[in-house]
Amino acid sequence: MRTPARFVVDTHSHITTLYQPAGEKSLELARQGLWNGLNGEVEPFDNSPLCLYDMERYGIDMCMLKPSMVGTTNEAQAALVDKYPDKFRAFCADQKLKLKVWREEAKWTLDDAAGEVEAALKTGKFIGIGEFVPGQRKTCKSFDERLNEYRTFAELAKKYGVSIDFHDFDGHYFDPYQLISTIAMEFPDVPVIFCHSGYSIGAYVYGVDIIRKACGVAGRGNNVYLETGNWPAEFFEIAIKDPNVGVPQLIWGGDYGHVPQYIMSNPERVPSSFATVMKRFPKVPYYHIDWWGWALHQIDKIRDYITQDEINLILGGNAARIWRLPVPYERMFMSGRPDIWGVDWGSSVPFIPREQVINPDS
Repeated sequence: MRTPARFVVDTHSHITTLYQPAGEKSLELARQGLWNGLNGEVEPFDNSPLCLYDMERYGIDMCMLKPSMVGTTNEAQAALVDKYPDKFRAFCADQKLKLKVWREEAKWTLDDAAGEVEAALKTGKFIGIGEFVPGQRKTCKSFDERLNEYRTFAELAKKYGVSIDFHDFDGHYFDPYQLISTIAMEFPDVPVIFCHSGYSIGAYVYGVDIIRKACGVAGRGNNVYLETGNWPAEFFEIAIKDPNVGVPQLIWGGDYGHVPQYIMSNPERVPSSFATVMKRFPKVPYYHIDWWGWALHQIDKIRDYITQDEINLILGGNAARIWRLPVPYERMFMSGRPDIWGVDWGSSVPFIPREQVINPDS
């Protein structure tokens, strides 16, 4: 079977829920017709059988699991990694604390959130902090207050050698892009994962402007990585041709398993297709969206103007390098080319350390 690349990694997956409401507060929202799968507590559900089936069908080697919604736990993510160590890696956040706060059993504090995240990182079972960097949930928050929260978790990411996510690109009274730029500059050794590159639910109405803005952030620091898994094909060319971004800062992963979104065709317009919630559709779809079939079709479209070696980096090589993932063989990924890596081309050799390779003598 021909697969999309030599090693394929979805860097942003959700498989521990089917987005059913749980707990009296969420059930009441559902009774009022206000439940949308994203607000309130969800019922944890192990959807790994379908995920593993899809991975086999589409040639996906590994998935990076995000907890994100209230009700999903770090422990459930870690259990999946333990059960399928060659398939999954996991991110962590303040999941227990968020659940207690939603149930009105506790108040959120930065110390408690940081303590829960550090306890998870000490286990060595997590590769990053995210999808949402923990923070106090309130409508009006100052830039300095949110920056202090980010700095707290960036320090933990640096201490434990993991990445940190950025998913604060809307809903603020300040420019949240200053957050990611500041953190990337202050913590140059911490990989900063720009979730969706800002192109998430509802962003299709802004077209290419969202991607150009993300490229502006990534162009300021080599440690900022743009997620591309929910991009239509035409967006890739913008980042690839940007002389300050390019292939080395692109990773593939969008929202596999993120049930409350639909994939929509939008022919002869920009974007040509997109994923989003639909207010006139059922708030939670009755089927599991075929995310990879659509996302990999976008990759097929860009094969006309970039090489397979570049696609290998986007679809898995860059992820393997960031998170030190086990790969089958050495010399699988393009390295040592100044036209791709710029003045830092020397640091790309070797691309994968020998101790990270499953078959080092091959």
